[in-house]
Amino acid sequence: MSRFLLVFIGLVLVGNMAIAQERWQKPEYIMHSFTEVALGSEFGQGKQVVRKWTKPVKVYVTHQVGDTALHEKLLDAHIEHLVAITGLDITRVKSAKQANVQLFFTRESKLIPLIRKYSGAKSVKHERGAVCLASIRTNSADEIVAGVIYIPVDRARRHAKLLACIVEELTQVLGLPRDSDAVYPSIFNDKTASFLLTGLDDILLRILYDPRMNPGSNRKKIKRIGPAILSDLDKKGLIQNAASRVRKEGALYQLF
Repeated sequence: MSRFLLVFIGLVLVGNMAIAQERWQKPEYIMHSFTEVALGSEFGQGKQVVRKWTKPVKVYVTHQVGDTALHEKLLDAHIEHLVAITGLDITRVKSAKQANVQLFFTRESKLIPLIRKYSGAKSVKHERGAVCLASIRTNSADEIVAGVIYIPVDRARRHAKLLACIVEELTQVLGLPRDSDAVYPSIFNDKTASFLLTGLDDILLRILYDPRMNPGSNRKKIKRIGPAILSDLDKKGLIQNAASRVRKEGALYQLF
């Protein structure tokens, strides 16, 4: 039996932050960052365990505003990048019935009714102060089985966050739901200047979707298996060249 979660994710409005330091490549920093963004939820609810998809992710997009072609181009580019990093099967589908992730490009005036309908009345309170939001649902094994993403385009454009909303919310529903000022450079830090995936984000996603990182893994298990995962990533050169790799392989980087 699945349970509605726990996680309500929002991109909030904040200022910029200083230029990143290379300390993020240190193993201790990476693992601390992983536990910061993977465990718990944005609003302090839920178990402190890893949640991830174990089945294909099928995304259905509802357009309630204009600029459909632009929005789909940005979304498809980001999906392509996430697939390359995680190895997940993430595809767009043609109907809501086929989907386990629904994404709404909507407007501010329609946001609260949408949240109430798809995420529940208790989730409406998280809309205040957020530019865009998402929620996920898990089953008893802590596998993610569904997600909903809300992007009020007029609000996002007003804060120059449309691209950031697409990138952050879709990435977070894969199982990295928490924002943290302690994780930098990262889209999971609301003070970051980057709207696109960073090298650290790439590594955090690879840790999450390593086969050894099972759904339900707690802090103790992460501490036990994390070093081996990082060692393998390091041997492949994936940590050292992460920053340059996301820029080279990320389709959104080619557009901006």
